[in-house]
Amino acid sequence: MRKELDELLCQRYPLIFAERHLSQMQTCMCWGIACGDGWFDLIDTLCERLQFWTDRNKAPQVVAQQVKEKFGTLCFYPREANPTQRGMIYMAEAMSARICDQCGKPGQTLVHEFWHMTRCAEHAPAGAITLEAFIAQRKVPGIAP
Repeated sequence: MRKELDELLCQRYPLIFAERHLSQMQTCMCWGIACGDGWFDLIDTLCERLQFWTDRNKAPQVVAQQVKEKFGTLCFYPREANPTQRGMIYMAEAMSARICDQCGKPGQTLVHEFWHMTRCAEHAPAGAITLEAFIAQRKVPGIAP
């Protein structure tokens, strides 16, 4: 994510991103929010809801340990979260599989040269195939999945 968007999230949600400027010996947040700009609105909305829930329900303060893309979807790792907060995180992670990580338009999980990504048609690399097609290609005939 571009530095200015990363900084904006940290400014808006200082309690969630309290570890953003600690060393790599203390947190993975030192590397910033490691995903495309297209997920900015998704992460912004997730953090707004998490902080709202925390403030109004005396829930544990969610502190992000790491926020990144992994296998084409968002991964948001909190230090502590209750079941409701975890549900919000799981929902955002699931939604990321339908949002282009580059521009925020509707997308789908694709595979290109074994690299997983969620992209719209405009940002999909030439030769990328759907995750379903990739899985089908990888199945060995005669062996049950």
